Amino acid sequence: MVQRPPFSPTVRTTCPYCAVQCNFDLHLEGGLPVRATPTKACPVAHGTVCKKGLAALNDLRHPERLTTPLLRHRGELVPVGWDDALAYVESALGPLMRAAPERTGVFGSGALTNETAYLLGKFARLALRTPNIDYNGRYCMASASAALTRTLGYDRGLGFPLDDLPRSDLVLLVGANIAETLPPLAQYLKASKDRGGAVWAIDPRATPTAKVAGHHLALQPGTDGLLALGLLHLMDRWGRLQPTAPAHGVAAVLAQAQAYDPARVARACGVPEAEVLRLARAYAEARTPLILTGRGPEQHLHGTDTVQAWLNLAFLSGHVGKAGGGYAPLTGQGNGQGGREHGQKTDQLPGGRSLRSPVHRAEIAALWGCAPQDLPAPGLSAQELLTACGTQLDALVVLAANPAVSAAGAGQVAQHLRQLRHLIVIDVLPSETAALATLVLPGSMWCETEGTTTNLEGRVQRRRRATWPPGAAREDWRILCDLARAAGQDQGFTYPHFQALQDEFFRATAGGTADYSGLSAQRLDEESVQWPVPSAQRPGTPQTYAPPYPTADGLATLHVPQLPEPPHAPGTLHLTTGRLGAQYQSGTQSRRNPALKADFAVQLHPDTARAHGLRAGDRVLLRTAHGQAQAPVALAPGLRPDTVFVPFHWPDTANLLTDPQALDPHSRMPGFKLTAVQLLPLRQPLPVPPPGVALF
Repeated sequence: MVQRPPFSPTVRTTCPYCAVQCNFDLHLEGGLPVRATPTKACPVAHGTVCKKGLAALNDLRHPERLTTPLLRHRGELVPVGWDDALAYVESALGPLMRAAPERTGVFGSGALTNETAYLLGKFARLALRTPNIDYNGRYCMASASAALTRTLGYDRGLGFPLDDLPRSDLVLLVGANIAETLPPLAQYLKASKDRGGAVWAIDPRATPTAKVAGHHLALQPGTDGLLALGLLHLMDRWGRLQPTAPAHGVAAVLAQAQAYDPARVARACGVPEAEVLRLARAYAEARTPLILTGRGPEQHLHGTDTVQAWLNLAFLSGHVGKAGGGYAPLTGQGNGQGGREHGQKTDQLPGGRSLRSPVHRAEIAALWGCAPQDLPAPGLSAQELLTACGTQLDALVVLAANPAVSAAGAGQVAQHLRQLRHLIVIDVLPSETAALATLVLPGSMWCETEGTTTNLEGRVQRRRRATWPPGAAREDWRILCDLARAAGQDQGFTYPHFQALQDEFFRATAGGTADYSGLSAQRLDEESVQWPVPSAQRPGTPQTYAPPYPTADGLATLHVPQLPEPPHAPGTLHLTTGRLGAQYQSGTQSRRNPALKADFAVQLHPDTARAHGLRAGDRVLLRTAHGQAQAPVALAPGLRPDTVFVPFHWPDTANLLTDPQALDPHSRMPGFKLTAVQLLPLRQPLPVPPPGVALF
C-alpha cells in the first residue's frame, strides 16, 4: 500500500498549459485543490496567469474523469481491475517484445514531466526494445529544433531569460500569436514598447497579437522564409552584416540571398514592396532586434528551411547570443522544451544526446545496465509511426496524447489506429484516441504527480503534487513501470519511490547538452534554474547560443534554405490552421471546461465570403485533396482574402483536411499551415463523413 501523507493547505506548483509555465498556489479544502492563486514570486509570469491556468482545476474531478481501467470486450470498453488490465498487457506486448519488437510503437506527449518523458523513452527502448517512439511535440517544435541543432549544435528554445526581452528595441513575431497561445508574454512586449521598442507581427491574420504589436505584415502563408531571404539581401546590400562569429557556409548563404531583391520578395509574399523596405529599415537600424518564430513558419513541408532563413539573418547580422537580441523559437506545449530533450524523440537519448552517436549510446547503456548494441536505432517519427499502424505496427502505447485529433490527416490516422491489434491509451479523460483503444488506463493529472518541467526559456521548475489520483487511477510513471513488468522487463523499472526515479533522471542527463545533473528537488525548492547545470555548485546558464558551440570544431554551420515560391493562381484559397485563446491543443480537457468557451467557426475575409455567397453564420463545406469538413462561417476582416483559417481544437474539422503523408525532410513535420482548399456553401446541412469516433 502506497503511503499517502496529508498535503499542506497551500501547494505551489506550475500551470499545466503553455510553455511559459506560470507558477501559482493551489488552495486545498478537504484534500482537494479548490482554487488557484497567481504568485508574484513566479520568475516568468510575475503574478499573472491566463484564463486557462485559472480554470485548470475544473477538470480535476470532472464527471467523465477516468478512474478505472477499461478493456474492450465484444466491441465495448468495460471496467476491469488492474490485474485483468495488466494480464491483457502481458498477452499483448510480451509476445511482440520477444518475437518482433519493431512491430510495437510508443507515442508520447509534451505535457509529461521530464521524469515521465525520460521513463517513457527508457520503457520503449529497454522494456519493449522497439525503435518506434515519438511524441506530439513533433508537431510543435521539430522544425525549429532541427534548424538550431544542425546550425548551432543544440536547441534550448529561448537562449536568454524572458526578463531580457524588454531590452529588445525591435521584436519580430513571425507566425507567433502569443496573445492567445502564450498570454503572459504580452507583458514583456509591452515593456519593450514602453522603452521605445517596436513590435511587428508577421502573420496572414490580424490576430490579437497583431493588434498588440502595432505593426502587422499580412504575408501569404508559406512565404515567411522568402521574407527572411529578402531582409538578408538588403542587409548585405546596405552593409549591415557583421556575423556573430566565424561559421561554415556563409558565402553560399549570401550568394543565394543575392537573388531575393525586394520586388521579387514582395511579389512572392503578396505584400507591398514598400512594406518589405520599411521592415528592412527597422531591422537594419535596430541595436538589439529579436526574431521570435511560432508555429506559423514552422508547421510546413519546408519549416526547417524557413527557420534556417531567419536564423541565418540573425546570425549574419551579429545578434545571435546577444542579450535581448538574435533568434529564438517559442515553445508551445507546457513541457514542450523538456519533452524534446530526454528521449521521447525517436532519434534522441536523455540529456539531448543523439541515438546515432556510439559515445552517447554507450553512456546511457551503462546507466541502464545493457549493452550499447541492445539499444535500438532511431525508428519512425510521429506521423510515420501513426500511418504505419495496422501494417508495420501491431501495437501502440499512447500516453497523454490525442493523435486522432492532433495528427495531420486525422481521419486517415483514425482508420490506421482502428487497424491495430492492440491500442493501449493512458489518459485522464475520454479522448477520440481512447475511444478507439483496446485498453484504456486511468492516469494522473498535473497536480496529482511530482516532477519537473522545463519552460520555453530552458528554466527547470518543480511541479508539486497537491492531491492523489481518484479511484483506481495511478500516476503515469507508476503505470509505465507496471507495463514494463507486465511485458516481462523487471530490471530498471522497480523504483521504491519517485525520488529514486528523479535522481536517476538527473544522472542520465550528465554530460549531455541538456545537462540537469546539478539539480535536485531541494535545490529547485530554493530556485528555478536554466540549463545546462552540470554540478550542484554551478549556477544555471541564462545566456546560451554564444560561441563556441557544441560542434566538432566549435563553429556554427549555416545552411542554404530550400524554399519554393507558392503558386499564385487566381482564385486559389490557402487553408491554414491554428489555435484560439480559450481552447488548448486537441481539446480533450478544454472542450469540457465550462470556463473555457469558444465557438467553432471557419474564418473568412468578408470579400472571400461574399465571392462565395456566404454570410456570417452560414454553413460551408471545406474540401481538400485529403478530406472534407463542415463549419459555420465567421467574418474576419483582418485575414488575407486568399486565406481560410480553421482552429484545430475540434475533432471533426481542421485536421481532416491536412495531408498525412508529405513531411519536412529534416524535421518530419507535416504541412499543417498550407493546404489548397475549396469552399462549397451549404444551403442545407449535408452529411459529412464523421471521423467515426463516439466517446464513451
